[in-house]
Amino acid sequence: MSEYKAIALDMDGTLLTRDHKISSATRAALAQARAQGIKVLLVTGRHYMTARPFHHELALDTPLICSNGAYLYDPVQNRILSGDPLAAAPLSELLTAVETQQMGALFHLSEGIGYIGCEEHVTRIRAWSANQPDHLKIAIHPVEELAGWLDNPVWKLELFNQDPARLHAFMDEVVEQMPFTRDWAAPYAVELVQPGCSKGNRLAQWAASQGIAMEQVVAFGDNNNDISMFEQVGLAVAMGNAASQIQNHADQVTADHNEDGIALALQRWVLS
Repeated sequence: MSEYKAIALDMDGTLLTRDHKISSATRAALAQARAQGIKVLLVTGRHYMTARPFHHELALDTPLICSNGAYLYDPVQNRILSGDPLAAAPLSELLTAVETQQMGALFHLSEGIGYIGCEEHVTRIRAWSANQPDHLKIAIHPVEELAGWLDNPVWKLELFNQDPARLHAFMDEVVEQMPFTRDWAAPYAVELVQPGCSKGNRLAQWAASQGIAMEQVVAFGDNNNDISMFEQVGLAVAMGNAASQIQNHADQVTADHNEDGIALALQRWVLS
């Protein structure tokens, strides 16, 4: 029997190939792990609506940790089980600055994704959603509905600007003093969540609820928001496509996400 009881999977750059698919080898290795009694859990920066189709594809029986650990979502009950939304007062102040300085923004809401600007991102989401069955489609809400958003939880805010210098200046001048945890997803994109929210912390909360020690968890990832998992689990595996500073936080480095890195790592270090 494996010494590990759970496998935590980042999605983009990790579980998913460059064309946003799950390879047959990865699917088979995860099925083998589950057959051995190991739980498989998606832990992602994505909104639950954009993660849910892959959870469905793998036929997982676990909840999803989404929006960089802001909440735990149960796809069976179709509801958020627990989480910590962004504080309303500083969020309202931030949104005023976002509109004034014409930053792009995506809002992770309980019932969908809101947006200001960032039409390119929204167009991609709409196109992808159009190919999903009705029960897996993504609800997208334009800025005109902004006032209604703030009456409900905002779990994560993604800020975009095609000019990284403008985005960095906005962060330094506007966001630096605000009580949000920030993760740079790319030079042109930064993600904000409530302090204390992280993939690692929410994973630890879920593991404790299952009677699983974090030493019995394997985590796979490739980006800054995966480090919080790497720091807490028994086996941290960075993908071959991860930057060297991310790999330095891992116990092992596997192959590229486009070269069945998860499957190779599971066969080598986890599956009996």
